[in-house]
Amino acid sequence: MGTQFGHIYRQLTFKPKPLPLGIRLDGQTAIVTGAGNGSLGLEAAKELAAHGLARLILAVRNTAATNAEAAKQQILEQSSPEPVACDVQIWEVDYESFESMAAFATRARAELDRLDVVILSAGVKKLEFVRTKTGHESNIQVNHLGTAYLSLLLLPSLRQTARQTGRKSRLTIVASEVHFWTPFSERSAPLILQRLDEKSSFGEKGDMERYNTSKLLNVLWMRELSSQVSPASASVSSGKSPVTINAVNPGFCTSALHRSHVMPGQAFINHVLAWTPTQGGYCLTNAACGHHDRQGAYISEQEVKPTSSFVTSAEGEKSQKRLWDETVTLFQDVDRSFDLKYLLGS
Repeated sequence: MGTQFGHIYRQLTFKPKPLPLGIRLDGQTAIVTGAGNGSLGLEAAKELAAHGLARLILAVRNTAATNAEAAKQQILEQSSPEPVACDVQIWEVDYESFESMAAFATRARAELDRLDVVILSAGVKKLEFVRTKTGHESNIQVNHLGTAYLSLLLLPSLRQTARQTGRKSRLTIVASEVHFWTPFSERSAPLILQRLDEKSSFGEKGDMERYNTSKLLNVLWMRELSSQVSPASASVSSGKSPVTINAVNPGFCTSALHRSHVMPGQAFINHVLAWTPTQGGYCLTNAACGHHDRQGAYISEQEVKPTSSFVTSAEGEKSQKRLWDETVTLFQDVDRSFDLKYLLGS
């Protein structure tokens, strides 16, 4: 698992499968971020709606964009396995704005009477150093900080629904197999996030290195978050957490994520190796609707798989704790109302 050869082999030999028809989401509400045209998020949203979902929030950066409305229409117009009768809403959320994400979560608490499923699929792959308006490097701001912030802010709504229904809610973070492929040298810096925001650290690596690192941060964050959530406030069995939190590798797919990374022979590589966006969406929905008994798991090829050896090493666990502490401190600095104990249910 995690080698380049193994990656190619799995891309060639495994094909993701849709959810079984017997899985029903009647009455449930889901949020999917990064659900624009050509995205795995949109394909996952389509499948969720087709399984009886009552309400679907498509979280996009620009609600005024024509492709956001087109995405909504694609969901409503599908007819398999049955005509879709889902309340599809388009909400704005900008992963490059902590204020936007906080407003999004506040709206969710105010307007949604329940929240059963969250898929955090928004992401970027920037091959050149770009500093966002928050001051952080783009891959780190969107893929790690944005994902981490929303994962915390939406926990109370997920937890409340678990309490009401007696059934676990689901939080799925979209990671990647590329988390195996980074040395993550920034872990030796006094402050990991500060070092990742320095242009010199970006320039020391190949173009893909920072994206790969951001996906490793997704896995580390997911593992620590899943260990931090409190079971005390939900009526679920065995005293387990009321929210199942996992990460998923959707594989290499021909999605809009790769629009800034075009290599010679890309069309041929895509034809031979890449899965379709629909197949990538199947991986997301499998993680969000299956594996109910697993917490803090890494799901790849629609099965629970080992993470990289670094993640489970003593050094990885140390980095995981440091990343958690640095990230939470950052959130406390940018949001005076940030209450970690409330968000975790402790």
